[in-house]
Amino acid sequence: MKKREDIVEKFSTFLSFGNANIVRNLIWHTDPELERYMKHLVKSEPETNKEFWARYFLKMLREVSHSESKEAENKKYTRTQIQVNTGKSSVRSSSIAERHLSAYLQEACLWASQKNYQRFKFLRHKYSLEEYFQIANSGANPPAKLLKNFNFEHPQTNIEGYAKTALLRFVSNTIYRHDIEAKRDKFSDYALLKDLTKKELLEALAFLGINNKEIPLYCLVWQSLDEICQPNDSLVNINIKSPNETQLTQIAFRYNQRQNQLNSSTAASVEKIQEMLLTCIKAARDYRTKRFFPLEEYDTISDLMPTPWDTLLQEEASQQVQSIISQLFSNMPEAGQIIFKLLLGLNLTQIEIAAVLKSRYPELQKQYQVARHLARYNKNLLQELTNQWQEINPEICINDDKDIEQIKDAMIECLQSLCQKLLYSTLDKIEKQSNYSKKLSTLTNEINLLKQPLVLTLSEASNTLKDIKINLITSFKQQLEKNMNLTTNSLDVVEIKIDYLIDEWIKNKLYVANKDELR
Repeated sequence: MKKREDIVEKFSTFLSFGNANIVRNLIWHTDPELERYMKHLVKSEPETNKEFWARYFLKMLREVSHSESKEAENKKYTRTQIQVNTGKSSVRSSSIAERHLSAYLQEACLWASQKNYQRFKFLRHKYSLEEYFQIANSGANPPAKLLKNFNFEHPQTNIEGYAKTALLRFVSNTIYRHDIEAKRDKFSDYALLKDLTKKELLEALAFLGINNKEIPLYCLVWQSLDEICQPNDSLVNINIKSPNETQLTQIAFRYNQRQNQLNSSTAASVEKIQEMLLTCIKAARDYRTKRFFPLEEYDTISDLMPTPWDTLLQEEASQQVQSIISQLFSNMPEAGQIIFKLLLGLNLTQIEIAAVLKSRYPELQKQYQVARHLARYNKNLLQELTNQWQEINPEICINDDKDIEQIKDAMIECLQSLCQKLLYSTLDKIEKQSNYSKKLSTLTNEINLLKQPLVLTLSEASNTLKDIKINLITSFKQQLEKNMNLTTNSLDVVEIKIDYLIDEWIKNKLYVANKDELR
C-alpha cells in the first residue's frame, strides 16, 4: 500500500480493499471536492503540517457544535452557516471539515484494524481485515465524537496518536461484546480453559486481582491441565467434562514435577489444584465478558491519555523502534532466533517447535522446555528494548511492571513482522535463483486478459501456479533446514504451515505484479 506523505492526500483520500487480507492490496480513492478545498488551504498556509490541519478541523467542529447548542438553548430555529478563517482561506461548512478529518483518520483506522486482526487470531470464527476496518471506521465517524475528550493542551498527545489508542479499544470492545461474550456462554468450564490462550489467562488472572507472584503458579496448573486432559478430536470440544479423580491426581503430579524442575519446594495437593483451577475458570469467565466502554461512554474514561505502551505502539512503525528490535534480534543466540522465526514467522505452536528442533537441540524436546527458553528470551529482549527506548526517549516514564508487560505486546508484534520479512526474503532469493518470476508474470498476464480482479483463492488458480507452489514448498523447506542447521526433513511435520506462508507470499507477489501491469 502506498503511504500517504502529502498533506493534501492525507485529508482528501479514503481507503478501499481489493483483497481483504492482503495489506498491500489497498487503494486510496480521492474525493475531488475535498482535494480542491485542501489544496486551497495548503496554498494559503504552506508552512503548516498535518497536525495543524487536524487540530484546525477539530476546533472548527467543536465551535460549530458549541454554536448549535447555544442556538438550541436560545430557541433559534434559523440555522446559519458558520465559517472559520485562517489567513487567506476558509472552509465553507462543518460538513466539509468532518469529511477532511475522517479522511485523515483512515490510517489510524487501518492501524487499529491490523492490531486487532493479530490480537484475535485465536477466534475460531475469524473476521477479515476489512471487517475490522469497517468496525474502526464506525468508531471514527463522526470524528468529533471519537475525539470528544482530546485535550489540545496536553504536551504528549497528537490527534492521530489519540485516535489510534481510542480506536484500538473501540474495535476490541466491539469484538468482545459481539463475539467473545457469546463464545463464553457456549463453553463448559473446562472447555473454556482449553480454549484460552496463555496471554488471555495472564490478563484474566491480573484482571481478577491475583498477586503477580502467584500468577505463574496458576499458569502452571493450567498448562498441566492442558497436557493431561486432551479432547477426543483435533477441535476443542465445547462440552469438556470436569477432570475425574485420576486426572486431577495426574495434574497435581505434573504440577509438582514442574515445580521441582524449577527448583521450587511449593508442592500442591489435589484439593489445592482443584481450587486453583476453579480460580482460573472464574478469571476466564470474567475476562471473556470483561468490561467494555461503548463510544458513548468514553467521556467517563480517565485513562485515554497515552501510556508508555500506547506511545510505543504509535511509534513502532518508525525506523527508530524497528532498528532497535532488529539489532536486538540479531544479537540473540541462534537457538532464540530460530524459535522466534518458527513461532512468529511460521506461526508454529510450542509443541510443533519442539518436534522440529528436538534432533538438533536435545534441551528443546518438550513443549515446556520450549516455553521456558522462550520466556527467558522474551524477558531479556523486553528489558533491552525498554532500556534502549528510555535512553532515546527519557521523557517517557515507565512506572511499573504493568507498563513493561504492556510494552511486550508491541515488541512481539514488531518481532512478528521482522520474522515474516526474514522468511519472505528467503522465498525471494529462491525465486531469483529460478524461473518462478517469469511464470508468475505469465500468470498475472492471464488474469489481466480475463479482466478478473485479484481476489482468486490459490485453489482456483491455474496449473502453473500449482506447479510453482509445489516446487517452492520443497525448495523452501530445504533452504530453511540449511539456514537453521536442522536435520533433513525436520520441517515435514509442519508442511501445512509452510504451505500457508507460501500462499500469502504468492498472493502478495501476484498483487504487486498485477499492480505494475496496470500502470
